[in-house]
Amino acid sequence: MRIGKTLPPAAAPIYLQDVLSGLLAVHRGQRELDSFRAELKNHFAVKHCFLVSSGRAALTLILNALKKLYPNRAQVIIPAYTCFSVPSAIVRAGLAVKLCDMDAKKLDFDYTQLSKLLQSPDAQPNKPNKLNKPNQSATPFLAIVPAHLYGISADTDRLRSLLSDSDIAMVEDAAQAMGGGKNGKLLGTLGDASFFSLGRGKALSTVEGGIILTNREDIARHISSFLNKTPVYTTLELFKLIIESVVLNLFMHPTIFWLPKSLPILKLGETVYDPNFKIRRMHPFQAGLARHWQTKLKNFQIIRKECAKVWSKLTEELNTDGLSCINHLAESDLIRFPISVKNSSLRKWILNLSNQKGLGIMPGYPDSIDGIPALRGAFAGQTYPVARQYIQQLITLPIHPYITKSDRIRIWDFILKAFYK
Repeated sequence: MRIGKTLPPAAAPIYLQDVLSGLLAVHRGQRELDSFRAELKNHFAVKHCFLVSSGRAALTLILNALKKLYPNRAQVIIPAYTCFSVPSAIVRAGLAVKLCDMDAKKLDFDYTQLSKLLQSPDAQPNKPNKLNKPNQSATPFLAIVPAHLYGISADTDRLRSLLSDSDIAMVEDAAQAMGGGKNGKLLGTLGDASFFSLGRGKALSTVEGGIILTNREDIARHISSFLNKTPVYTTLELFKLIIESVVLNLFMHPTIFWLPKSLPILKLGETVYDPNFKIRRMHPFQAGLARHWQTKLKNFQIIRKECAKVWSKLTEELNTDGLSCINHLAESDLIRFPISVKNSSLRKWILNLSNQKGLGIMPGYPDSIDGIPALRGAFAGQTYPVARQYIQQLITLPIHPYITKSDRIRIWDFILKAFYK
């Protein structure tokens, strides 16, 4: 166990003032939520905004609304490499997961494969299992979920051009991309509906939380209906939120992060597939934590972009076949800086020694979606080689506001040593 300065792999600081704002918001109640919602609608220039307990809760409600609109459709297309929360939400909504492999040079769909998938869908949905049960009489595709992974924007324009079936909804996974933009447009405003996550390690954190945006009246109507039946946080759940906010305020700082990181019960950094997660309406406490969110988001962006420029220069200086940079990093608002290390022994050495030194360098997701044990049977005989490649090669460098200039120097020297040792 390491004792000493340890960098989190990703972090959006929650300050003491944020916690105090959250506590005051409990007294303000619905007014705090209404204020937060109005600010979001104005900032993103959308007609409808809904506030829930997590990004995966947000996706579930969007998919439930789409099911009401298109009851004869049962499959949702997602990247084979993405956060496990996405298939968790799809299964929670009673739908089937359909996978498309990745582009080898950017963390986005393989659009050639996606085009074939959209043009020649299977007549039947995926084979069901006890946790992935599509409607057997349904036609295939209800929605497609492009993901702005680590903040790198997906090619939503190209995706839109492939959707000849107007009944297939584009649900934009902007969970990791709040505040990012593309071609003068804000990420989260490019789909039929979109969602952000406010969990720890995202661009902005309220401990946990989710935001839904849409301009479609039909989708909004059904989301509103579902949300009216969605429970609020219990007193015990609120108390837990408050405690977690205090813990994040104290223990996410690198000088003390080694302590929670050393406690297995906290499961920090773990990616878990769990379709039985809770769905709640956002509590005023979380909206209070987010107060002045636009200023915080902008300040965090400036810091992350400065750090990302340093790592871009590092990858250029290395100029080796053993390392490759993911495309489009320069124009993205990242929350982690992904690079691909082709030598498996070197990658393992980097990750192990980084853990010992507390440098915050981490792998990506632990497996591709077809490798999740509970879903594996639905993809028997199907392979997603590029997604597997990302699992085996990807590492991420930290770029969050806790990173100091001396931290960047330490990581820079460490990476150079790794490739020239």
